[in-house]
Amino acid sequence: MSESKKLLIGFAVVGVICVCIAGISFLGLRTLGNRFEDMTNGEPTSVARAQEKIAEFDIPPGYEPMALSMFVYDMISLTPIDSENDPMIMLMQFNKSTSGDPEQMEEQLKQAAEQQSGRPGMSMQVVDTFEEVIRGETVTVTVSEANYQDFVFRQWMTIFQGNKGPVILMIQGPARTWDDQLVDDFIKSIK
Repeated sequence: MSESKKLLIGFAVVGVICVCIAGISFLGLRTLGNRFEDMTNGEPTSVARAQEKIAEFDIPPGYEPMALSMFVYDMISLTPIDSENDPMIMLMQFNKSTSGDPEQMEEQLKQAAEQQSGRPGMSMQVVDTFEEVIRGETVTVTVSEANYQDFVFRQWMTIFQGNKGPVILMIQGPARTWDDQLVDDFIKSIK
């Protein structure tokens, strides 16, 4: 076999190997992208799956749901579609494999909420606590507030028993436009 044929065969083998590596890389990245899209999805079936794990509830009019399912927790975030002034609602349930006390869970949720709200570093002060009934269980709701730029930011937080364990419920938004009726209606809709 001539030297040029050997070189052509060698280049062909290297080319086939490169095409195979590129194809495998493409499929791997596409699969990873699809998995990430499945983890953070506002699609109704994804929200319904998250509700099965956490708790059933009615989505308030004018709100858009987003479900997030990670290795250690499932979360549903309800954000107002047309207004920055309406409160955001978050429900988060840690998987049973996650250990930790309620205070640690609350702190982790606060950090996640700060990242989502775009208001990191706010120093929240407890201004009230009261009892509320969620799914037939009496829970304590902690109300905190903080001054943020030119307004007061309010946050409601409680823990109740969900379908597969404790659920943290956090509702937060500007105090000046706080909608008690919306919050009460949402809490009553949790089944």
